[in-house]
Amino acid sequence: MDTAQPITLSSLSTFEFPRIHTFPPLYTKQPNQTIQQQQLESWTNIILSYCEFYKITSLTSEGQPRHSQLFSKAQFNLFPLLFENKSINRHVNADFKTTILTHLIHTKKAEYINLKRPELGIFIYWRSVVDWGNILYDYISNTGQKGTVMTLYELTKGGAGGGEIGASTEEDGLGEDNDNYNYTDYNNNNNNDDDDENLLPSELKNMDELLLIKVIQEYLVKQGKAQVLLNEYNQIGGVKIV
Repeated sequence: MDTAQPITLSSLSTFEFPRIHTFPPLYTKQPNQTIQQQQLESWTNIILSYCEFYKITSLTSEGQPRHSQLFSKAQFNLFPLLFENKSINRHVNADFKTTILTHLIHTKKAEYINLKRPELGIFIYWRSVVDWGNILYDYISNTGQKGTVMTLYELTKGGAGGGEIGASTEEDGLGEDNDNYNYTDYNNNNNNDDDDENLLPSELKNMDELLLIKVIQEYLVKQGKAQVLLNEYNQIGGVKIV
């Protein structure tokens, strides 16, 4: 059983922004298209580095952290501000922030969590869907678990839990078209061992289940490397890597 203590902000160094984060014009949308493109690329690099540092895999539509593999939502307010620099009294306004996030999407560094409900936020791809999928596939292959039915809980927390483990509501934006997943942990009698050799790698620990579903359905299933098992409510009951 993994009994490691939660990581705290005090146990990690604070993210060090690049020098351009102190450059006042960075925070105002530039009218010249060439300069604005350079500005957007600077913001892209800052956001990806910041999110990778804190293992943030999704942002809200306002550009705030939505999910981190290392920290709880209660700790997000302790992160240094991403779109504001109080030392120079500058911040990115809502309109420019939307432009920046849209640029991330257009350059495939981000994607709407639910295209029908963009207000729910975006996935941030400092690691690509393909790379996530390969990490998951290698973990299952290397631990001899191919062909075993795993729950979403087991693939993000390790071991077999019980009961509801982070139910998805309409806030998650998975409403119609078989997208309303409740993320219920279904007990799997075949996976009750907590052997060290089967412990989740850090890359998968506390992974956002919405992102996990995207990785499985849009990469592993399409590659013929995974099968999704649905329950009678058309919700994901298990995943089998093959």
